[in-house]
Amino acid sequence: MTLCLYTLHELLSLFPGRIYARASNTNRWLAHCKTIETYKMNIEKPSQILSLPIGSKISKRNLFDVIQYSKVEGSQFWDGNDYLIGNTPQQGINWIGTLPNLKGVIIKTRDGAYKDDGWENAEKTFFRYSFKSRNDKVNLFEIANDVLIKQPKYGYPILLFVRVDSYWEYQGSFFISAIGENFVSLEKRNDGVSINETSQDEILFQEGNKKYAVHLVAERNKNAVNAVKAASKWICDICEQNYFDKYGVKYIEAHHKVPISNFTGENVVQASDFALLCPNCHKAVHIYMKKTNQDYEVIRQNIKSLL
Repeated sequence: MTLCLYTLHELLSLFPGRIYARASNTNRWLAHCKTIETYKMNIEKPSQILSLPIGSKISKRNLFDVIQYSKVEGSQFWDGNDYLIGNTPQQGINWIGTLPNLKGVIIKTRDGAYKDDGWENAEKTFFRYSFKSRNDKVNLFEIANDVLIKQPKYGYPILLFVRVDSYWEYQGSFFISAIGENFVSLEKRNDGVSINETSQDEILFQEGNKKYAVHLVAERNKNAVNAVKAASKWICDICEQNYFDKYGVKYIEAHHKVPISNFTGENVVQASDFALLCPNCHKAVHIYMKKTNQDYEVIRQNIKSLL
């Protein structure tokens, strides 16, 4: 990976005559130097994409070639079978590896490229991104959309690149924080925050991937989950087990009770929507959801009758 980072002092020492000759307008020149003082990277292998510094600027040609030739064994960008990059024809959505074991999803976009696309706040921690569509119709089973919908389940990072001038600028690692009818909302990950992954033996609804993904997103709403845990005793709503009394560790999980059939991806999540469950009961509830699509209270009574 090649990094080119020049300061004004270094440029003056390298090309003193040429720079002084062109520096008659000092303010204009300093502004130009600020643009130069950015990370300009050259990616040599696909695996390097996973550890780019935020703010890295990648040339359009370089990122295109890495994606295109990662699939060609023997090319300079070959990085092994685990780092093959699948892509849409225009390389808007790209995925490293194969589901469910993706290394990550690469999104290349431009702020405002589509009506739903763009930054949602001034701090640039939330980005709205449109599902891929054909003739204004979204096919959620198309792999480009599938890798977005399944991110909450498997926890792989979404690596966001936004077009700036002639470069792709890396914005950081994101995760899905909301799912709408035609778009997803991406939220930037904080350094050091662990990913809450769902076990991979749990199969998604065959015809309800999107709704189930919305369910997982709701269960990871930090504010709502923290509120319900703070206001409730940490006792399982089904088996009534106190995890601390049995294992000596304070632990509980929050389950989103709102019927999955009601999910649109744009619901306001509230603390009252949750039940606190031990890991075993929570797992059992999800399996019942998958098999029966029943409401939480029905599932709760069914499990309680078996205990």
